[in-house]
Amino acid sequence: MLLGYALKKTNFLSDGFVASGNKLVFYVALPATLFFSIYNQGLGEVIDWSFAVFAVVVSIVGFIGIWFVSAIFIKDKPVLGAFAQGAFRGNFMFLGLPLLINLVGDAGMARAAIIMVFVLPIFNICTVLLLAACLDSGKKVGFKTIMFTIVKNPFIIAIGLAFGMQTLGVRLPFVVDEAIRYTANIATPLALVCLGAGMEFQGFDARLKNAFIASIVKLIVLPIFFVGAGLLLGFGGYDIAAILILGGIPSAIAGYTMVSQMGGDTYIAGTIVVLSTLFSAFTLTIFIYILRTFNVIG
Repeated sequence: MLLGYALKKTNFLSDGFVASGNKLVFYVALPATLFFSIYNQGLGEVIDWSFAVFAVVVSIVGFIGIWFVSAIFIKDKPVLGAFAQGAFRGNFMFLGLPLLINLVGDAGMARAAIIMVFVLPIFNICTVLLLAACLDSGKKVGFKTIMFTIVKNPFIIAIGLAFGMQTLGVRLPFVVDEAIRYTANIATPLALVCLGAGMEFQGFDARLKNAFIASIVKLIVLPIFFVGAGLLLGFGGYDIAAILILGGIPSAIAGYTMVSQMGGDTYIAGTIVVLSTLFSAFTLTIFIYILRTFNVIG
């Protein structure tokens, strides 16, 4: 992000590059990442269905709760879309996955597999639904428009293709599989460079306040809700570690890209990513320390 910011300020990167880079990430690189992760995720292993159902349900409830409460206080639709998605959607694939494996070892990979296969598609569907409903089109958006926006979204298409091909047992040639992997590898660095290049500090105004509040929801409120629900339902150990990481990781870079391409407030979306990424090192450390102190996780 700092590199992108510096290159833009020195006019090494143009506005056209940033716009094209965001499009490349949104329409090609991130869909390739989603497709590759789901397509290559083995489902032959025994799945802990109780944890899978819990993770999906708690994610949907958290999404609905954030959207409902946010809509009470935020009437500007582009701001609402950027705020709610930033407060809900986490960067699990690039930050949560390695953190979970580092925290609980090989057992974390099994939980991560469940999250990637069952929860991440829910994240993407919910985000597209939210942003489609918050389109700043100057007119009321109907159900058909929202559904059409969801169906044609490249993230949803990639998820559908991956699930379909895996279910049918269709295997891609090695050279095609490698080409998709190489394409997926550019998603995170390019998204971060474009995010940094597009950042502009606009002072301490209402938009910065909204981004700060959304970051608090993402890093503190959501993980407390996730972990609290898990403990009430009798989950513990590795399951609580996984649900903590799922709820408490910083806001997803992909969310910023989706907001920029679907007419949301990019300043708020980008600022949420920056703030939540900076503060997550402290909040996650505190949560992990507390849970280990009370022997909830090992």
